[in-house]
Amino acid sequence: MKKFPYILILASLICNAPLRAEDAAQWKVQAAGLRVVAPPLDGKADSQGAFFQPPGVTVVAVIIPTSGNIVSIDQFKSTVDSFTDDKGTDLLAAKSGSPFNKPGFGMMDNKKTNATVEINAAGLPAKGATTLSISGKVSLKVAAATKEFTIDNVDFKAGATFNCGELALKISKAGMGKSMFSDKQEFSVSFTSASDLESISEMKFFDAQGNEIKANKNSWGGGIGMYFADYTFKAAVDHAKIVATCFQDLKNVEVPLVIKTGVGI
Repeated sequence: MKKFPYILILASLICNAPLRAEDAAQWKVQAAGLRVVAPPLDGKADSQGAFFQPPGVTVVAVIIPTSGNIVSIDQFKSTVDSFTDDKGTDLLAAKSGSPFNKPGFGMMDNKKTNATVEINAAGLPAKGATTLSISGKVSLKVAAATKEFTIDNVDFKAGATFNCGELALKISKAGMGKSMFSDKQEFSVSFTSASDLESISEMKFFDAQGNEIKANKNSWGGGIGMYFADYTFKAAVDHAKIVATCFQDLKNVEVPLVIKTGVGI
């Protein structure tokens, strides 16, 4: 049985404007893990192998910016262009019936100071292969500078509008409704805007006495001129002071990845 006791990573990164070339060269990509799963011994196509996973290879990489925050990862614009071994095997060519092992990027996680991406291939390295090479790009939104905006009294009702600097927001709906995860009733507020709401780093709510009203941001998204963010509260709220911390320099960055992993056998 093959063992894979070490991983060596050689990575080069190039970021598109407005990042300066010297800044782009300092971006880091570090290997966080490698998993190789052989076909199950029973020979059944739908069986799982080791780690309760389908056959294939997964490389996990961590992307660290030079400064500022990684606001989000765009999985739809991120691509894996090649995934090969040093014997010339195209690991992306193999097909997988598992929805959790599709070739390309798998799970992605954003922790602001870094992003973790899983790179999957359903194929396996050829016998005697010692290295894996991956190329592609990761599409990110990054920002560094923030500014705080305070809106003293916002009515939590449909149609109410307010601004966070140049960012115009509207409450599209507010009221009690069924939780998306259970039959429990909860109070929720939907904020919408024609601008990208990912520019809001944090939004807090306060009552007339200055006490913070706890809220959870449970869904967000949108595009093509209409973005939304939904918050849920423990109890109904008629109005509140909103303190929003907003990124002032949100921008898209494409980080091309060139990863080469050495595999010991």
